[in-house]
Amino acid sequence: MMRMKLSMFFLMVVCIFFSGLYFASASDFSISNVSGAKHEILNKGRNFVVKAAAFGATGNGTDQTQALQSALNYLERVGGGKLVLGKGTFLLSLAKSVHDKACLIIPAGVTIEGSGVGVTILKRISSEREQNGILLVNKGYDTNGEYNAAGNITLRNFTITDGAVTSKPRKYGDLIALGHADNVLIERVQSLNHDQHFVDICGSRNVTVRESIGNNLQDTYGTATIQIDRAKNLGIWGLLLDGTNPKNVTIENNEITSMSELVLQLGHDQSTVENLNVVSNVITGANTVKGQIAIGKDEDTSISTANIKDNQIKLNNANSVGINLVTDTANRLDNISISGNVITGKMRTATFIDSAVASTDFKDILYSLLIDLSSGMKVLY
Repeated sequence: MMRMKLSMFFLMVVCIFFSGLYFASASDFSISNVSGAKHEILNKGRNFVVKAAAFGATGNGTDQTQALQSALNYLERVGGGKLVLGKGTFLLSLAKSVHDKACLIIPAGVTIEGSGVGVTILKRISSEREQNGILLVNKGYDTNGEYNAAGNITLRNFTITDGAVTSKPRKYGDLIALGHADNVLIERVQSLNHDQHFVDICGSRNVTVRESIGNNLQDTYGTATIQIDRAKNLGIWGLLLDGTNPKNVTIENNEITSMSELVLQLGHDQSTVENLNVVSNVITGANTVKGQIAIGKDEDTSISTANIKDNQIKLNNANSVGINLVTDTANRLDNISISGNVITGKMRTATFIDSAVASTDFKDILYSLLIDLSSGMKVLY
């Protein structure tokens, strides 16, 4: 009888133990970090999901830099995961940062997810508007060469901005900068005014920017909304300059309105860009006073394999160009496909392509040499 009771007791203990394991893996629970503060874990698995508010980042319109960095550092310690931002405005500053050139440093394997465009807002603190510095950058961009800085990063569902239009913007520093990164996704992110770039893709590969919205009214020289660049000379503020070129970049299904001289800059500072897709974007050049280029590149850059397709471009100045790919004597344009783009409004020309060095494999290009600027004639490619 005693043996039967002990056996039943042992069986009950085993059942409770395994039930507890199941409950712990399937339910919300809290753990403590080394400082003793409790952080809510929404789902425990190979990736953790944590709420920024548990680290003190509540979006209450004050400087949230230290709290957000603590949350990112925690995710790095546990091997990656998702940081969920709640509603509100999260101010970022260099004064409270662990880095002298960037406000937030994103580790490898981390997702930063807001509660929605216009709902979660990351904003440069107004007192630092004239101070050079990046808002978000991947860890190791300034120390690790090739594609060995922090990668496997996702940014989604928030708004990011430098603040209101100003006559004294800073000279260096992007909203989001990627240096030496591998595998980055930026989706459903809204950028407002940017003194430099919304996204600077520098010496990185396997990067996608999609379903995002740009509304830039800051008219400053060199402020392309998205810039693709190599890790050299004029790259990201503080970048390790080892010459790594960008490759495998996709820019798709974005809606961008900008005052910038160049909106999508597909090559910069002697870069060679490989495997580029610019597809189904809606671009509005909002500047009526100055000419703009909606999709273009620097003359001293090469592009090897590109698909520029089904973009809708509207221009508003007689000196503007829709797609401008011009190359100097030392560079090439190879395997370029341009098709299905609709370019309307006031412009100097819809598409201008020229290379001083013989290039190969231009596909699906229909040139229209007659553009009626007075009537804003639609040009279809």
